[in-house]
Amino acid sequence: MNAFSPRLLSLGVILSAAFNAGHAGAQTAVPPPAATVPYLSLTAHERWVRYANETVLSPGLYFASAGAALGGQLNNDPPEWRQGAKGYGKRAASALGQFAMQTTIHEGGAALLGYDPRYTRCTCSGFWPRSAHAIKMGFVTYNREGKLRFDLPAYAGAYGSGMLAQYWYPQRFNPLTDGVRAGTIQAGFHIGLGVLREFGPELRRTFLRR
Repeated sequence: MNAFSPRLLSLGVILSAAFNAGHAGAQTAVPPPAATVPYLSLTAHERWVRYANETVLSPGLYFASAGAALGGQLNNDPPEWRQGAKGYGKRAASALGQFAMQTTIHEGGAALLGYDPRYTRCTCSGFWPRSAHAIKMGFVTYNREGKLRFDLPAYAGAYGSGMLAQYWYPQRFNPLTDGVRAGTIQAGFHIGLGVLREFGPELRRTFLRR
């Protein structure tokens, strides 16, 4: 059973989101208020800058990879990679590779379709309306015209990275069954991350006060 890939990588994603939760500006798009202001989609330059900030320049990416690898190390998962520095290095590289692939597929697909890869915070108030908005934005995003569309690139990233990552796992792992399982859990956590990003600034302020 592929325990490390879906569970611990998902844990790593949560750690990454929590690490970056206060930086709402980097992850937030501005929705078109009614029909009075035209929606401004990302330019090609802005997409490249965002991609760099989400991958090689993101401390959260390395933090999440290290956290996911630590969980795999403690559980000796997969056991074929053994313990020690070499085993930890394999697990960290695996986590980093899957995170990077997920982001690359998501951001590349969004650029191709003209979709916005950023999370859009709610203009509403109240815990339940904002939570409902966060869940909804786990499934949809804005296109170039500012219209909501199913966020196909995000789910392609979740499932694509989950399946591709199985190719560097031991042979007993199956890209279809284990990969789809990993992708499904990743997709579920993609929705949960929206809640973290929605309430991230408040959570950050709360922790900083302490």
